[in-house]
Amino acid sequence: MVEGGLLAAIAIIFAIISAYLPVIGPFVNLLWPVPIILLGVRHGYKWSIMATVVAGVIIAMLLHPLQAVSVVVGFGLIGIVLGYAFRMELTPAKTMLWGTIASLISKAALLAIGAAITGVNPFNMQGEVMTQAIEQGLEVYRNLGIAEQELVKIKESMQTMIDLLKVILPAGFIMASVVDTFLNFVIAKAVLKKLGHTIPDFPVFKNWTLPGYIVYFFALALVMIYWGKSRELNMLYNIGMNVQVMASMLLFVQGLALFYYIVDKYNLSRAVKGIILFLILTNGLFSQIIIFVGAAETIVDYRRLRAARKTP
Repeated sequence: MVEGGLLAAIAIIFAIISAYLPVIGPFVNLLWPVPIILLGVRHGYKWSIMATVVAGVIIAMLLHPLQAVSVVVGFGLIGIVLGYAFRMELTPAKTMLWGTIASLISKAALLAIGAAITGVNPFNMQGEVMTQAIEQGLEVYRNLGIAEQELVKIKESMQTMIDLLKVILPAGFIMASVVDTFLNFVIAKAVLKKLGHTIPDFPVFKNWTLPGYIVYFFALALVMIYWGKSRELNMLYNIGMNVQVMASMLLFVQGLALFYYIVDKYNLSRAVKGIILFLILTNGLFSQIIIFVGAAETIVDYRRLRAARKTP
């Protein structure tokens, strides 16, 4: 009970920091589930739930009820689920999967609560914010003396990009959920290790590999995008774009893991590795190459990792 009170107090302090410190606040907010995770690992999910509720009530009293809702609904479930997964000694992949699902549920709940309270569709509001950003950017260019004809082209380009961002917003939520879960996984694991707990870790990055069917999702997404655009099936196009973005990110990770494997195998220098990695992360062409390399490696299994797993 004492330990639960202490960890709940830490969660409350995190919420206060996130509310009053604009620079580090958002980052601290992402780590709010860590005390809940620690409590779940050491004492079970019931104590995690109890600490989450208590922290939410006190945050509502000290700050504001909406602040408590945003923190508890947004991050409480992640802490409870990850704490349970760690305690049950699930594999890192399963822990990440369940944590990501919990994060998605939390984000959907926050959006629903926000829409119910304000009566405004958050997605429409996001579109309005992006449109205002375009106008502000154009005003800056106009003050710099750029011709109106050029401004029209810039506006069209920026509007196309915003239209694309609106389409792939669901994929963005999923990827944000993965990032949330991974950050909490890494930090909670480091703290638990200091406390004497043994938590299964991911393999070395160069040995990361994805299931072979990911490349089929990537190919299916390209077909959906083509059919949706050519036959004016907006729903099919939107689904295809989101699947393509998520599959591309997974294949990018696969290709990057292969790159690290080759660097280690051929003992490339740090300078060469740094230059290539810089080009991969900053140049669109190199990023696309890594994605297709990842897709090819998923098929041919160059590192023989999946074959080794099948071998008894």
